[in-house]
Amino acid sequence: MVRKLLRASLFAALGGVAVALAYGSAATAGQKDKDEKVPDISEIMIKGHKGTDAYLAKIKGAAKSGDWDDAQKYAKTLAFFGENLGKNKPPKGDEKSWKALTEKYAVNTKEVYKGTQDKDVKTVNKGLGAIGGSCGGCHKAHKG
Repeated sequence: MVRKLLRASLFAALGGVAVALAYGSAATAGQKDKDEKVPDISEIMIKGHKGTDAYLAKIKGAAKSGDWDDAQKYAKTLAFFGENLGKNKPPKGDEKSWKALTEKYAVNTKEVYKGTQDKDVKTVNKGLGAIGGSCGGCHKAHKG
């Protein structure tokens, strides 16, 4: 009888630990989502595109010199920007155009990131070129 009680207590305790761990993991995942805010358009454009200190320039230089660790680091952030640009509301223009252009931007930033992972300068440059070639059309339609 005592063994049955001990066994039941042990299973109850293990069950409680499992529930606590599951809850903790879910809470941690939820907290991560809250902590990882969506960057606004200005942050994406300045950090990603503006000048020689921007991610586009850093990725291009790192890929050209074969510094793939840096290229991947910058490209990963650029891809994060690509995933999040469309979550912002454009200063002007219609939502349909914004959605189409930001989805294309996301695809191009992922291509750049994949190129850095594959250590493929050609793919990196193709993606960077597509991003650079899309600036004018997006700015004309949506920049305030």
